[in-house]
Amino acid sequence: MTRTRRLVQLAFFALVLSGVFLFRANCELWCPFGGVEAFYTYATDGNMLCSLGTSNFFILGGVLLSVVLLRRAFCGYMCPIGAISEWLGGLGERLGLAPWRVPARLDQVLGLLKYAVLAIVLTATWRAGELLFRGYDPCYALISRHGTDITHWAYVVAGTAAAASLVISLPLCRWLCPFGAVLAPFSRVALARVRREESACIGCGQCSRRCTMGIPVDSMQQV
Repeated sequence: MTRTRRLVQLAFFALVLSGVFLFRANCELWCPFGGVEAFYTYATDGNMLCSLGTSNFFILGGVLLSVVLLRRAFCGYMCPIGAISEWLGGLGERLGLAPWRVPARLDQVLGLLKYAVLAIVLTATWRAGELLFRGYDPCYALISRHGTDITHWAYVVAGTAAAASLVISLPLCRWLCPFGAVLAPFSRVALARVRREESACIGCGQCSRRCTMGIPVDSMQQV
């Protein structure tokens, strides 16, 4: 499964890179979070924000359907930012950097930040009718080939997240990703679940230590 997931991650990452740098496509049209940002404006006056299009709604719908069916398969298999974060974590291990395992209580508190980020981004975007935060978005900086509306803060955020990912497992995904906040309620009603075989558990705790999302797998019936 790990090998298959790595291959799928590489395939989607290559697809994004080829679209951006080879075909020079408007990759904002592929962004599922763009569908969330554009929803209010489109629903109230029929207009799309900036260079977003109705394709964002279709992709958002596809991702939400995948979450309901397969939980966070999108995050683990298809998201290029998540893949980069994972690869940086692997690089940190190879460099011999000591991983920092965040205490469970602190992890829960930090996990609330993504909901605050989502609320701030959507409130500001819907009020202004403009993608106000695109200039600070490290993902947009990548897919726009450093467009004129990118600020240096996008690279500060990207560099900080990259450095943190070397020693902390998926910090951006776990604590700051606004799209993760959107997916969370759909994930809770997902049909597919990973169930722990309690009779086979020997209490070593290895599953929890290896979980990149910091989930206490050894104390749960299903994930």
